[in-house]
Amino acid sequence: MKQISQETASNNVNYIVDGIQKVIRTFGKRTPGSQAEADAQEYLAGELKHYADEVRTEKFKLHPMAFMGWIYFDIAFLLAAVVCLWFNLGIPAILLVALALLLFVYQLLLYVHVTAKFFPEKTSTNVYAVKKPTGEVRRRIVFCGHADAAPEWGYLYHGGAVLFEIQLFASLSTILIIVAMAIAGMLVNRFGVFAITPATSYGKALLGITVYCVPVILSLLFFFNPLRTVDGANDNLTSCFTALSVLKTMKEEQIQFEHTEVCALMAGSEEAGLRGAMAFAKAHKEELSDVETVFIVMETLRESEHFSIYTRDMNGIVKTDMDAAKLVQDAAEQAIGRKMKFAAVTMGATDAAAFALAGMKATCLAAMNHKLQPYYHTRKDSYDNLSPECLESAYKIAMKTLEIYDKKGL
Repeated sequence: MKQISQETASNNVNYIVDGIQKVIRTFGKRTPGSQAEADAQEYLAGELKHYADEVRTEKFKLHPMAFMGWIYFDIAFLLAAVVCLWFNLGIPAILLVALALLLFVYQLLLYVHVTAKFFPEKTSTNVYAVKKPTGEVRRRIVFCGHADAAPEWGYLYHGGAVLFEIQLFASLSTILIIVAMAIAGMLVNRFGVFAITPATSYGKALLGITVYCVPVILSLLFFFNPLRTVDGANDNLTSCFTALSVLKTMKEEQIQFEHTEVCALMAGSEEAGLRGAMAFAKAHKEELSDVETVFIVMETLRESEHFSIYTRDMNGIVKTDMDAAKLVQDAAEQAIGRKMKFAAVTMGATDAAAFALAGMKATCLAAMNHKLQPYYHTRKDSYDNLSPECLESAYKIAMKTLEIYDKKGL
């Protein structure tokens, strides 16, 4: 494979930046399952057709609001638990808290949408492009980004990481307080069912706790804003156009491989709980098991100083492929002279987790600070807040990853 010149790298960075700006200005807010997301995917498919041998546009069904909508159920459960305390219903109060926690675990930690049927069904899109080798396919590499954008996280936008963490701590403390008061009520008042009066010592304590807990619970209503979708310039159009640039470079520089198939996947609805990647993995796992296949997921290419390779994903629960991670690590060291660290996604997930859960080889290259930044899932994530320096590094890493993989595979 020929060496990529600095001029080629710079031209592709300009292509990435201009492409991001065009998508945001032309198609607007790319909410999972929205027409704007579909239109943006159609545009990306059109761009890929200039550089790939085959481009597929695939539709899938999902319930996008289910991913964050579970919060509304938890609000109802916790408010009901507070009401139970006023009637000395300690056991039902504890059960309601347990139900809220169980929903949190399934929905946010495991990405299992048990509330899906309560929310409208929509249609989203995956776009998959293939650059075929000249000979028999013996290995395959898929560069992956996601084209949708997230609803705005209100506390992060208005108060930054500090307010976000205060809200999180207050919510956790409310859960502990409700359980503690339920236990105290059963110890003090036994198991009789009756209305608690504020005249008693227990009643006074319960009144103070109610004054604290109810506003905290109601504040969860503003954790995210379903009516405002961010631009998603860094998260994650940076990765879509970096993946696209790999195929663009191959076409323009007349790079051809004899046995390596090079692909790009623009996943839909990642911000609805990895639904696009999950749908793709389910539809294509058998088809892509014919030869060694690796997914190089890229995520939020914004902060060069925080480049890392994720070996654990989905809140640290899912293990990604270590050989794939070492491939990207070697590529980064050769491309930009940095020995990148392996890291874990301790909150949230990337599309690499969806592929790993399906038994496919995947890793994720990211460049974001794990201490939430002002642009993360807020309106500040726009095309005037990109890092060309970071994008150039990511592009060079992607191209070097491709070169090494063609020579050695995993």
